[in-house]
Amino acid sequence: MTDRGDREHNHGRGERKTFLAGPPPSARGHGGARYSQPKGPDDGRSQRGPPRGGYGSMQPPQRPPPGRSRAWGAPSSGSGGRPQTSEPWSSSREGSGERAPSVDSVTRKPYGSESDSGSSRKPSEYGDTISPACSTEGLSDAARQKKSHPIIRPGSDLAGALAKLNIQRAVRIPSRPDDGGKSGQPVDVISNCWNLSVLSKSVLMYFIETVAVYRVDNEKGEKVEIRMPPKEKRALIQQVVNTLPPETIYDGGHAIYSEKPIPGVSKDPITKNLEIKDPLNRDQLLLEYRIMEVQTVSTDDVSNFIKNTKATSLDMPQDSIRLLDCILKAICKGSFESIGRNALFVADPVKVVHDKLFSIHKGFITSVRPQWKVRVNIDMTCKAFFTCGNLADVLYEKYGDNIVNCSRQMTMDLKRIRVETKPFYKNDSGGTYSRRFTVHGFSSEPAAKLLIPDVKMSVAEYFQQHHNIKLKYPELPCVKVNLSRDVFMPMELLNILPYQTPNAKKSDIASEVIRCAAVRAHDRFNELQTFVNKMLQSTHPLVKLFGVKVEPRAVKTPARVLDTPTACFGHQTCPLSRGKWTPPAFFRPAGVDGAIRWAILSIPGDRNAARHQQMLVAQFDTNARRFRVVMGRPECDVIQRADLVQRFQQFQSRGFHFVLLVLYDDLNYPTIKRLGDLQTGMRTQCVRGRTLDKPNVVPNLLLKINGKLGGVNWQINDILRDDKELLMVFGADVTHPAPTQTQQVRQSIAAVLGSVTPDLMRYGVVVRHQATTEKGSKTTREIIDAMEVIVSELLKAYYRNSDGRFPTRLIFYRDGVSEGQFENVLVEELASIQRACSGLRQGYEPAITYIVVQKRHHVRFQPTNPRQRNVDPGTVVDTHVTHPREFDFYLCSQEGIQGTSKPAHYHVLYDDSNWSSDALQRFTFFLCHAYMRCPRSVSYPAPTYYAHLAAFRARDWVSDLDKPGTLLQDGRFRVHESQMTGMYYL
Repeated sequence: MTDRGDREHNHGRGERKTFLAGPPPSARGHGGARYSQPKGPDDGRSQRGPPRGGYGSMQPPQRPPPGRSRAWGAPSSGSGGRPQTSEPWSSSREGSGERAPSVDSVTRKPYGSESDSGSSRKPSEYGDTISPACSTEGLSDAARQKKSHPIIRPGSDLAGALAKLNIQRAVRIPSRPDDGGKSGQPVDVISNCWNLSVLSKSVLMYFIETVAVYRVDNEKGEKVEIRMPPKEKRALIQQVVNTLPPETIYDGGHAIYSEKPIPGVSKDPITKNLEIKDPLNRDQLLLEYRIMEVQTVSTDDVSNFIKNTKATSLDMPQDSIRLLDCILKAICKGSFESIGRNALFVADPVKVVHDKLFSIHKGFITSVRPQWKVRVNIDMTCKAFFTCGNLADVLYEKYGDNIVNCSRQMTMDLKRIRVETKPFYKNDSGGTYSRRFTVHGFSSEPAAKLLIPDVKMSVAEYFQQHHNIKLKYPELPCVKVNLSRDVFMPMELLNILPYQTPNAKKSDIASEVIRCAAVRAHDRFNELQTFVNKMLQSTHPLVKLFGVKVEPRAVKTPARVLDTPTACFGHQTCPLSRGKWTPPAFFRPAGVDGAIRWAILSIPGDRNAARHQQMLVAQFDTNARRFRVVMGRPECDVIQRADLVQRFQQFQSRGFHFVLLVLYDDLNYPTIKRLGDLQTGMRTQCVRGRTLDKPNVVPNLLLKINGKLGGVNWQINDILRDDKELLMVFGADVTHPAPTQTQQVRQSIAAVLGSVTPDLMRYGVVVRHQATTEKGSKTTREIIDAMEVIVSELLKAYYRNSDGRFPTRLIFYRDGVSEGQFENVLVEELASIQRACSGLRQGYEPAITYIVVQKRHHVRFQPTNPRQRNVDPGTVVDTHVTHPREFDFYLCSQEGIQGTSKPAHYHVLYDDSNWSSDALQRFTFFLCHAYMRCPRSVSYPAPTYYAHLAAFRARDWVSDLDKPGTLLQDGRFRVHESQMTGMYYL
């Protein structure tokens, strides 16, 4: 299943790129090679993060030494520990709209400078000095040569580039603070990682791309360029590779690896021509391609990276990893179909969903990972593709005899799907060939009646006379295969090409994929072991050439099961059972004067509407008493969509607290949320009519409603290390849209939340549209825009809710960042957070911890006990399969309901709060119990989950609008002021 693009398989490949020579590789969404300028490893000292004064200022860091930190909550110079009588940021500078000073401002000392902190220690005392990251220890000659000569892209501003280089040199990812955690019940688990070894070899890497494809007329001496989709053009490169030695490795995109030099190819790009066979059996084609030598890649770079104690994730040898990935993929291909960079799929589907026109294929993903040793991570995956086969047969399976009347629906189902004709076209040599087209619609008339004006005959008659083909189904509509002209083809002569993205609803695809992928842990690992056994039996020549050896047994690693927290419900404290619990009462019911005033509206009308409303009234009355919520008698009505605005305004004027809407389709949801959240301020809760007969629907609705109205469902005890510290937790996520036709909907949406109460149960949120690139292109920017403004606003919200005090510690859980983006995130987002703090009050410098939460990985764990279905909630792994030096860990905090539990991967990129492994793992696990939408521990911390919900709520706001910019102000969504105090995204 894909979500928010294909970041799941990035493994750090989105890093900053520098092209060494010639034309850059085309960034067209394929799995081609990318050529990266390596970054230097850190200086090897056991530091806990980038220096406080390092961003632009290049001054010595001034963090208080361990054991001498200021007392959290106690007064300090510029700290959040002293209550204020007035808002400290209310200054002439802010009132004038002037930008807050940055860390490299010349008008005052930078964030963390000596004059602000009061610390006088030497810069090197705690191992976090700023030194150029230029160590080349343990690197190959090629990598060392690249590291010695940083390249600035032509056309860039030299001064700006050098300034950014200085900032990047200050970036340090903290080392693990100890030998790993110790608390919890020790257990052993089996990971889906296998030890990998290869011979020491250096190979040449080449860049290759298709320039054009021509059909040649030898008699006339002419050549005509063929228009072809980029994906099909790239597929022709394989014919170039076929002319090279069999040991040549092609990654399916733009990279070729060869142990020996390719004759006639140098580091200067050269354009070549090759006569190739037409894959559609037409005449010979001429392929014009460009190729150049890029660099030398060594297989030793991965193992050297592990051995180099100074190397960090910023120095990950991506080129070497990519080479090993390509070798393994080539070895494993066999009977699999290669899709994407590392995925291999079985040709036969495991399930065909005829009524949705897609099929589910099972596959395997392989990825080389530098852990404590060089290992290959192998996992199962399932993916949906458009159902392939004869077009008429596929559509008949869905529509049956009604197929003749469904042209409009079929157009929606098959828009932009690629098809191939049967081989009935004649070529000059007397043979036959096929052609490929894109579906642009269907005719309103059948082939027997659809006339071709130029020849004055029907489509059926034309094929009978010109191609000697008598149609079996002349009563079926024809397929429009040209966007600008009325060119039609009989559907029975077309076959749907395999492995295309389906047009079905994402929700329908996701539910089917989840069902197929929900394999129990032991069954999943058995299938993975079978795949590994086949790999071990491979006779591919690359096995011998590179000496590829994979250990037959998966890596067993020690783990620990953390203790669960206790929670307050009403006036009682209860220990939470592992993974799920039943709340006896709300800790703090929604604070309203008297009973909650509410209404039930059904839209549109349904024959069960009256029964459903009566049932809801009775169940809400029962469950409200259970949770100690005082609710009045609701008003009930059945309305039309056009009446929503008027009714919401009436309820607002009469002091109603929320409206429950029963929906019988999905069409009205975006309108309801847009009206409630942005325009009228009416709090809304929607429920599908078809779900009302299921158990626990109303209790779950009350969990959301209480949170939206300002209540707290339960409170997690002992979540803080120190009850006196003022800790603020942030969660952030960026959601990227699927490709569409308009610029606005293509924009990504960022959501950032911050806790506004000391119990870490209630959060403020800011949701923004990310800046877009040129019109018609998809935004892929992961760095959150205006982070300084966002964090400043959330800090002010905390201040107002905490008796005029700022937090003394900030912990930031950032979702959706791959390894290749670590550096950019540190340089830009962390610096923005620091500027936001220093801009609020002179000398305000809270300790900051910045953690990336990664869910799109493929590491899984299996319990060693065969009777246990999944690892227990709270299982944490911080050795063997983690980074060899850095502060990261895997935590499976949720109960596995179906399939194999997926842990979240936490990677600490910055920390000057001196978290130990035990303390941070425990805090993170406890925070997974603070999610108020359901009485379960969720798979990652509540604020990160909330950020995901808020970003997708914004996606709903704009989903059916042509111009969503009307909802924005300076890039930010204008949420109604009455919704700002409630968690409307629940």
